[in-house]
Amino acid sequence: MIKNFFKLYPAFQVNIIFFIFLVILVIIFHDKIPLWENFLIIFSSMALFQFFLCKQINNSCISFIKNIAFPVFSVLVAFDTVGVITPFINKDIDLVLLELDYMILGFYPYLYFEKIANPLITELMQLSYCVYYILPFLIGVLLIKEKKWHEFYKVLFLILLCYYLSYTGYILFPALGPRYSIPEIFQSELRGLFLADYIKNFLNSLEGIKRDAFPSGHVGISLLILILIYRYSKKIFWLMFFPVLMLILSTVYCRYHYFVDILGGILLTIVTLVLGNLYYNFWLTKNENSVYKR
Repeated sequence: MIKNFFKLYPAFQVNIIFFIFLVILVIIFHDKIPLWENFLIIFSSMALFQFFLCKQINNSCISFIKNIAFPVFSVLVAFDTVGVITPFINKDIDLVLLELDYMILGFYPYLYFEKIANPLITELMQLSYCVYYILPFLIGVLLIKEKKWHEFYKVLFLILLCYYLSYTGYILFPALGPRYSIPEIFQSELRGLFLADYIKNFLNSLEGIKRDAFPSGHVGISLLILILIYRYSKKIFWLMFFPVLMLILSTVYCRYHYFVDILGGILLTIVTLVLGNLYYNFWLTKNENSVYKR
């Protein structure tokens, strides 16, 4: 069975491994996590269903579920459930991140941004923050449209790896971010012109209060995808370069992240590329006869 597991595409392997990791985590901390049996069932089911999908004969429906629908669903399930169980496993480190920000910069950037904030800048920043949600689909459509299936599976693996490394970071270093940890130090709420307030309220209600500040997944995932896009389309890379830079700036301006979270996100990208490429190349040498199919 282990031999068969390592024949699976790395994208599917990392999905199974991460949910097994969550199963083990829940078992270890079961006495602290309310309704831990429910999480055990969820995580076990996700790992088993991924393995089940890999054994199905490909057709258009199975391929869509396996390559697009289930990876997206897995990331959402992992994000939501990790956010629920983390407070019962580890203590928040917001004060440490605040101290690191001041140690590095000599000031708190979110407080500085409050001094220059106005509705137009806030509108632009909040819209830039949302670019993150478009990027994974952008590169996926690019590769699928050109039928670059080999590249698609590698990119899928790297993106999933980056997500799951960031979620592991949330468990090890739980932090709320400035908007929730220190709301009393801000003089006023950030207000936009048209969509900013609706976007902020929608994201807050959708995500809830989670310990997802360090490392910044927004920064890590966005930089990773920007680098990957450069390999396949220089035109789209330059088209998205400025929006991604604005996205990174918006994470601090909109009070979602500390400055040190950005540094953590950059490190997350580097670790993903180094470890991901090393493992993927190793996997290719062991599976030279593998054929990428939809």
